Amino acid sequence: MELDEFKVYWQKIQEQENEQQKHTPETLKQLIMKTTNTLSEIQRKNIFWNNFAKAVCPALIAILLVELGINYFLPSSITGHSFLQAVPWVIIMVVFAIIAMWASNKNEQIFNIDTSKNLKETLTRAISDFKRFQILSNTIYLFLFPAYYWAFIKLLLNPYLKLTDHTTLWTCILLTIVSYIGNFWYYMAKFHKRLKSMEANLKELGE
Repeated sequence: MELDEFKVYWQKIQEQENEQQKHTPETLKQLIMKTTNTLSEIQRKNIFWNNFAKAVCPALIAILLVELGINYFLPSSITGHSFLQAVPWVIIMVVFAIIAMWASNKNEQIFNIDTSKNLKETLTRAISDFKRFQILSNTIYLFLFPAYYWAFIKLLLNPYLKLTDHTTLWTCILLTIVSYIGNFWYYMAKFHKRLKSMEANLKELGE
């Protein structure tokens, strides 16, 4: 090996060693622990909401089916609306409950990490999938929230409140806006900072 070639070879070896020494075992351990802890915090919240949806949504569906049965057997003078009027409202609310269960389960499944694969790539993909799914689910809820609130008011409240369609419409719009503000606040408070932290940790691990 010529001297110049040896110098080039030695320089490459030194560069590789320096690259490997960017993270000591201790700093690597800290980064991995921070990433793992952040992931656990996110997943705990996803599991909570998934369990909540699994408990509440089937109960809501059961109540709606009972309500539909009541509307079938009792006259509209007692229930406040006919059976045929109640059917589309019940369908809308059942669809809402099913989508809520699907969305909460999907959020949890996204961060069920397969540890047999490259952890950095898997987590990076999971974060990206989670963000995309938030956009998708919020787009769905943009149409579903007002429909759900309309059906809820018409089916369960209007027999007593006797709201006009105009009032019901504006109530649904207001409730939808409040729901979106609440969702946005919750995402920013509980997920945004943690996702950013995890992305920073993953980026540092890749350096």
